[in-house]
Amino acid sequence: MINRIILGVCLLTLSGTYAQQGTASPYSYFGTGEQKFKGTNEIKTMGSLAVFQDSIHINTLNPASYANLQKTTLAVGFSNTSAKIHTANATEKSNRSTFDYFALAFPAGKLGVSLGIMPYTFVGYNIANTIEENNQKIAREYNGEGGISRTYLGLGYKITPNFNIGAEFAYNFGDTNNRTTKFIADDGTGFLINRGSQQIISNDYSGFSFNTALSYSKVFSDQMKLDVAVTYSPQTTLKNKQTGTLSTVELSSTGNLNTIDQINIDAPKKDLIMPQKYSLGVGYGQNHKWFVGAEYTGVQNSKLNNFYTNEQNATFEDSHRFSLGGYYTPKHNSFEKYYHRWTYRFGLKYENTGLVLNDQSIKDTSVSLGFGLPIGVNRDSSNINIGLEYGKKGTKNHGLIQENYFNISVGFSFNDRWFQKRRYE
Repeated sequence: MINRIILGVCLLTLSGTYAQQGTASPYSYFGTGEQKFKGTNEIKTMGSLAVFQDSIHINTLNPASYANLQKTTLAVGFSNTSAKIHTANATEKSNRSTFDYFALAFPAGKLGVSLGIMPYTFVGYNIANTIEENNQKIAREYNGEGGISRTYLGLGYKITPNFNIGAEFAYNFGDTNNRTTKFIADDGTGFLINRGSQQIISNDYSGFSFNTALSYSKVFSDQMKLDVAVTYSPQTTLKNKQTGTLSTVELSSTGNLNTIDQINIDAPKKDLIMPQKYSLGVGYGQNHKWFVGAEYTGVQNSKLNNFYTNEQNATFEDSHRFSLGGYYTPKHNSFEKYYHRWTYRFGLKYENTGLVLNDQSIKDTSVSLGFGLPIGVNRDSSNINIGLEYGKKGTKNHGLIQENYFNISVGFSFNDRWFQKRRYE
């Protein structure tokens, strides 16, 4: 069935916004959808490195980094993604704009506190195809929308001048709706049968997850700095309230679907596993000047299941991601030339997503560039962060789909001294 769905992608009509569907990827048909959040804008443009930490930016991938904050920081981000979806015989386009995150963090002595909300995964697909079955042409359409969001509270504590420990508690919630519509397009006599069936499976998720982190930072006498970070999220389970309906539908002359009758059906009562995740990263650079880091991330995605589809050729395996990224600031305290205080960021990522279709592991590679534009006259000023990302996911071989995507993101990071007594001389 996967081949039929994939090969029928030429009939895709894809669009979406955050209010409707935050992705237009056919790969979101599988599992819990496409993972959306990959860090705040400045972190995402450096390859989503959890190892990076400084005093003015929120790194939600590493709760231990909150202990390094020196100012209260408010971060907000948005993005727009355009994609070309290729099969061996056809190409379609999609475009979507989304809200990415809202995060607040502030220092409290040796403790750093952060809280926020962001979309975590998105489901968004519209796939149509026609197959032959018992000398009849069967028209099928698959639609899905929804996703999972996450709100969190994170704490970072400075154990020693060099060691930080952190923990994050998150509440995950959301719902998905998956519709399958089937008509007899040709009964063998050349006539369309205007009545068919439609099945809708709805999932309502809720539950908690947990993330821990340990980081080490060492500043040498020449202002060179070494960073090491380890993160670990244990496996958790989200409760799922699943419902289903089966309807007889009629196709009107205007192309609309009218429901003739409807019954409730038993849907499989399966909770959602959030697999364990871990990362190890190392970085080196000169304070306020440059930084280069590398990181490995592993996720036990083999624990996932595709419980609202019955695809025999769709399985999951453990996923792996390799990231490389960094930044460069020509002169952070320059008063002469504004662009000397810009921060230029770069990132490279290679990921085995964990999804296996037709015995082929689906891979995702991307390259990113970022620009941090300060608002103010010093290094600790608020800033606007602009990111550009180009990537490729999947392949046109083996009857599958290749997505070439381009992402433009804009983030705002506002810094101020809240909750701290000011000194007057």
